[in-house]
Amino acid sequence: MEIVLIGVIVAVATCVQGSVGFGLGMLAAPLIALIAPELIPGTVLLLATTLSLSTLLRERSHVDWGAVGWASIGRIPGSLLGAGAVALLPDAGLTVVLAGTVLLGVALSLAGWRPHRTRATTLLAGGASGALGTATSIGGPPMALILRGEEPGMVRATLSGTFVVGCALSLASLGALGQLHLEQLRAAIVLLPFVAAGLLASGPIARRIDSARLYSGAVLVSVVGALAAAAGGASALLG
Repeated sequence: MEIVLIGVIVAVATCVQGSVGFGLGMLAAPLIALIAPELIPGTVLLLATTLSLSTLLRERSHVDWGAVGWASIGRIPGSLLGAGAVALLPDAGLTVVLAGTVLLGVALSLAGWRPHRTRATTLLAGGASGALGTATSIGGPPMALILRGEEPGMVRATLSGTFVVGCALSLASLGALGQLHLEQLRAAIVLLPFVAAGLLASGPIARRIDSARLYSGAVLVSVVGALAAAAGGASALLG
């Protein structure tokens, strides 16, 4: 029953990411952390790799490869830092960090902050994305801030490009430190049909529902999940 519930969550989060460019980790990770924290971050990263590759192939003509390149360079040290955090922190500690990442990303988005996109800021965003993505499977917010206001097709394609490279680096870093487990791989394989279902639904839903409203609803759910995950993680640490 747990895996079916997680599958539904993954399908909805995939649909959101297929429509707006990111959201799988931000929406799914806090809820999965509440149900099966042992699947974080490996399972979500494996699913994100598959989803991002599909989106990249579909919209490859819109990719800003310069942004992908500089962000990927930044993700190398960031991924190593994030993998170190996974190795050192207990599950409850990672859950609290994950929840904080979601809430910080939402706060920055609501504040309307948009850093000017340069090579330096893209490099820094890539580093932050690598650290957060590897530790919590939520690497989207830093890059989404850098690309905020750009043409939607370019944003989806470029984020997908950075996620494909970034997830590969994150998984390699976790594997090198012994933090990528067979249980996470098995769960990812079982959940792949839910990713496919969410991706197929994203096209028709995006045409019928305004993407801003879809994202706002996903943000609300992710905030509730993050608050619940933070409470659970803090309780475990204090207990």
